[in-house]
Amino acid sequence: MTSTNISIATIITCHNRKEKTLTCLTNLMNQDVIGDIDLNVYLVDDGSTDGTGDAVKQNFPSVNILKGDGTLYWNGGMRFAFYEALKNEYDYYLWLNDDTFLHSDAIKLLLETANDIKRQKSRDVIVTGTIKDIDTGKVNYGGRNIKSKFQPLKFIQLESSIKPQQCDTFNGNVVLIPRTVTKEIGNISLEYSKQHGGDFDYGLRAKYAGFESWVAPGIIGTCSSNSIDGSIFDKSLSLKERKNKMNTPQGVPPAKEWMVFAKRHAGFLWPIYWIRTIVRVVFPWTYLLFRKPQQ
Repeated sequence: MTSTNISIATIITCHNRKEKTLTCLTNLMNQDVIGDIDLNVYLVDDGSTDGTGDAVKQNFPSVNILKGDGTLYWNGGMRFAFYEALKNEYDYYLWLNDDTFLHSDAIKLLLETANDIKRQKSRDVIVTGTIKDIDTGKVNYGGRNIKSKFQPLKFIQLESSIKPQQCDTFNGNVVLIPRTVTKEIGNISLEYSKQHGGDFDYGLRAKYAGFESWVAPGIIGTCSSNSIDGSIFDKSLSLKERKNKMNTPQGVPPAKEWMVFAKRHAGFLWPIYWIRTIVRVVFPWTYLLFRKPQQ
């Protein structure tokens, strides 16, 4: 760490998870390197009714709280916060999910990895961190690699390593993005309006522009895995109940958004993925009938 402070804008969106949001911010403010960085937090309170915004204002008065109407979800909320942060030129922009709890050395590891790779490559890189499930201890979020050239929209979760690993893209839980990348890639794409796609898309767009993404060594935090209870993968639900769940923001990505993702990232195979989406949306019972629910 040099004597000149590094400026970081942290981007967060939240909705009705007051205790988790407060814990997330507490861990962020207690990082080992907090004295060496100028930290600014942009938090979108997307229509919370549990007092999240007031609690954040009381406990963390320096946080820039932005108000949403409850319809932004992850993509919209993160894009809103990112848009506001990009009005100022920070050295780095840190995506952080409000249910992700950083270890005290997380930002230090992200910055060290970014600096080490930059020295080797002579170019800025994006750095993400590996997250493990808070209950099972298994890796659940972090860097992702495309499975194969014949399955370009399937992404394999990378396990933790003692050395940095290059990845194709990433989950948006914890991602450190240098200013040089934002100047070329910009914000999360407007084509993704709800819950899905914005993070994987950003990593892939950066890759096409010549920017590498890397995973910092070790585990840098914890986050509960998304529960399948009550979701389209909950095998206790009836076929009709699961069908209805498909059209919620937590269900299958909207057909138009998925078409954009497929066109961008599946190459000449994109019509196949588009046809699959038509089947999912127009005839969802066929998708649900033949797809085995997750355990």
